[in-house]
Amino acid sequence: MMIEFENVSLTLGQFALHDISLKVNEGDYYFILGPSGAGKTVVLEAVAGLHQPDSGTVLLRGEDMQNIPPEKRNISLVYQDYSLFPHMDVFNNVAFGLKMRKKSKHEIKTVVDDMLHHFGISHIRNRATLTLSGGEQQRVALCRALVVEPEFLLLDEPLSAMDPLTKDQFIGVLHDLHQEQGLTIVEVTHSRREAKALATHIAVIMDGYLEQEDTTQRVFECPVNPEVATFLGVENIFEGVLTERKGDDALVQAGNLLIQALSDLPTGTPVYMYVRAISVAVKPKTEKIRPGQNAIAGTVTMLLPHGDLWKITIDAGVPLYALLSADEVKSADITIGTEVVACFDPDAVHLCVKTSEPLPSSNK
Repeated sequence: MMIEFENVSLTLGQFALHDISLKVNEGDYYFILGPSGAGKTVVLEAVAGLHQPDSGTVLLRGEDMQNIPPEKRNISLVYQDYSLFPHMDVFNNVAFGLKMRKKSKHEIKTVVDDMLHHFGISHIRNRATLTLSGGEQQRVALCRALVVEPEFLLLDEPLSAMDPLTKDQFIGVLHDLHQEQGLTIVEVTHSRREAKALATHIAVIMDGYLEQEDTTQRVFECPVNPEVATFLGVENIFEGVLTERKGDDALVQAGNLLIQALSDLPTGTPVYMYVRAISVAVKPKTEKIRPGQNAIAGTVTMLLPHGDLWKITIDAGVPLYALLSADEVKSADITIGTEVVACFDPDAVHLCVKTSEPLPSSNK
C-alpha cells in the first residue's frame, strides 16, 4: 500500500474530516471526488504533511508519517492556481527543486531541458510566467513537480481553470504521464468527466465524510446512496424492493412503478435503482413498444436545452428524466403537455443494496 489513511480525523477552524480510512495502491490514478467544501484538498494536504491529524494515522509505504516533515516525503503537490514563482522565468521555476537539492549546474540544465522538451515547452524556457497561457502554466507546474522524481504526484483540481479545448488536451497529457511513468497519482476534483477518463479508483467525500471508495466502474454504476448518485450525475433515482426473480431477470417495486432489471440479489432485498437519462427513450403514447422494455406512461412537463441535447421531464407519478437529440424530440413531436411513454431496457437499471449501515470510515 502506497498511501493509507487509518481513521483520520482533522479539524481546521469550522471544518472537520471525520474518521477517514482509504487506501491508494502503487500505480493508482486515484481520484478524490466531492462538491466544493467537502474536504478534498484537506485530504491531499494531509498526505503531503501540511496538516497533522487530530487522531488516526497517515501512512506512506507502510510508514507512519506523524513525525516526517513535508520535504522528507518525496511528494510533489500541484495546486489549481499552479503557484509558479512570478519573479522567475520558466527555466528557473522548473529548476527550483533541483537547486534546493544542490544539484550541479550541468545536471540541472540537462534535466530541465529534457523535461521542457518532453512537455513541448522548450520554446518558452526564458518567458516570464505571468505571460503564459493557462495550458502553458499547467505544463510548467507539472515539469517543476516531476523534475525532482517524486514517488507521489498530488494534483488539486489541475484542470479547473482551463477552457474546454485545453482541458481535453490535458486529460490526454495526464493519461500519458500516468501510463508512461507508472506514477502513483492522487487528484482532487469535482469533475465527473475527468474521473471517468483517468481514474483507476475513486473516493467520494461529502461534508468531511468518506461516502464511498471503490473502482471507477463500481462507483459510477452503483453509488452507495442517493446523495452520491446525484453528485455523480444520475438523474433517475428510485428506492424499492426486489419482489420477484427468475434467473437474472428481476422485478423491483418502487412505489407505483414495477421495474424490470437484471440482478442476482435475493427477493425481499431493499434497493436503490439508478437509471441514467441518456438510457431513457421517449415514445409517443400511440407507438408500439418493443417487448422486454420498461414502459412508463406519463406527461411531458418540461423541455430544457442540455448541451447538444434536450433534457425532458416526464410526470409519471414520480419525475422521470430523459436526454434526447433535437431530431428525436422533433420526430416524436414532443412538447410540454404531450402524453408519452418512457422506455428503457432492464440492463440500463443499476441496483445497489439499500443499507442503513454507514461505511466503516463514517460515523454520521
